[in-house]
Amino acid sequence: MREYIRFSRNKLLHRLVGELLDVIGTALTPIFCIVLLFTYVLRIATVQGASMEPTLQSEDKLLVNLLDSDPACGDILIINARRCALLDDNGNVYTVDGLDKSIVKRVIAVGGQTVDIDFDKGVVYRNGAPLEEPYVNTLTQVPVPEKGAFTYPITIPDGYLFVMGDNRQVSLDSRYPDVGLIPLAEVDGTVFARVYPLGKLGGVD
Repeated sequence: MREYIRFSRNKLLHRLVGELLDVIGTALTPIFCIVLLFTYVLRIATVQGASMEPTLQSEDKLLVNLLDSDPACGDILIINARRCALLDDNGNVYTVDGLDKSIVKRVIAVGGQTVDIDFDKGVVYRNGAPLEEPYVNTLTQVPVPEKGAFTYPITIPDGYLFVMGDNRQVSLDSRYPDVGLIPLAEVDGTVFARVYPLGKLGGVD
């Protein structure tokens, strides 16, 4: 009888342990999936500074697609700006130290496209056509033109991007040698939604 009771208790214990492991497994599976999702697919980034106003405000939290490897003109990107690319007198690309931080900017031109900027009128041209930029805060000007990164027009080499902030008067972007051209390999991801503040929840343009 004692052995039967011991056997019954062991069987009950095994069943309880099995059920407990099933519950833990069921609970951990979605957590594990979420961890994988925000490690390899999505990321939340926080805006710091005013360079993307009025589109984005400082402390806005953005949802970033880490898998987008083909940014298009108009996309808003999170960029690793530790190194930047410039052009020598022969048009060859070389890299120098950059800002050593992540930045958020908008794609103005991709490889093979030509950028020109009329700093007197504050107008940006891509492939000879003036851009319609309803998102900008101010005209496109360089406060100290002699400190700019390039002489325009400039044709963007394949594998690189020309980016600018929407608040052109304060944005440190491809116009300046601290940012220059962005190698595609330095793009962390594409912004596709704002998740905070809740009153502005939704996509960004």
